[in-house]
Amino acid sequence: MKRCACVVALCLVTTLGLCVPARAQGASTGDSKMYAEINFGPTLGHKSDAFVGGEFGYRVTPGLDVLVDISHMGNVGTTSLDDRAALIANFLGGTAAAAYKATTVGFGARYRIPISSSRVTPYVLGAVRVAHVKTEVEFTVNGTTIDPSSRGDLQLGGDLSGSTNRGLLVIGFGINVPFKRRFFADVGYRYGQIFSTTLDNEPLESIPTQRIILGAGVRF
Repeated sequence: MKRCACVVALCLVTTLGLCVPARAQGASTGDSKMYAEINFGPTLGHKSDAFVGGEFGYRVTPGLDVLVDISHMGNVGTTSLDDRAALIANFLGGTAAAAYKATTVGFGARYRIPISSSRVTPYVLGAVRVAHVKTEVEFTVNGTTIDPSSRGDLQLGGDLSGSTNRGLLVIGFGINVPFKRRFFADVGYRYGQIFSTTLDNEPLESIPTQRIILGAGVRF
C-alpha cells in the first residue's frame, strides 16, 4: 500500500507538471511573504478514509517557508488494532469495527525548488506535530451494538479505548500551481509516523499515516 501511495502521488505530480505550460515563475509569487491554504484528500494504509486540514506559512528566504498546520484524519487504524478488537468480538460472539482518529497540530518547513522555465513550483516538506489520537471500537452482536462492560467483568484496556497525545513526524513533497496571480493549487503526498506510547500500562504501537494532498491557497 505504501508503494501504491507513492506511485499515485508521483503520477499526480508528473501529470500536472506536464500539463501546465511553461511561464516565468517570478510573476506568480511577487513580493508575497505569507500564504494560507486549506487541503483535504484520502488517507491510505490499512484503513482508508479522508482528512481535512489547514496550513499557514511565512517566507524566511527566497526558497524556504516556515509553517504551522492543523489536520484531522478520520481513521488511521492498524492491523494490530483490528486483531485486538477481534479477540473481544470473538469472545462476545459478534464483530468489531475499530478506528484510530487523529487530530494533529504542529510546525515545520517547506523548501520550494526553483525551476525558472516552469510556472509550477515543486517542494519538499518536513514537520513535527502533536497528535491527539482517539481509539474507537464498536462491538456488534446479532446486529445490535453492545457495551462490552455489560457482559460480566469484561473491561476494555487502554489499547482499545481512550485517547492519547503523541508525537508525530511528517515528511512529504508536492507541487504548487499558481493561478489568478496570488492563488495556487497544491497537489502532494505526506507520510507520517505517530510515535508509540502507553496508556493504562498498555503498550500502544506506532501508527503510520499516508495522505494525498489536494489543496488551494492564497499568497499575501
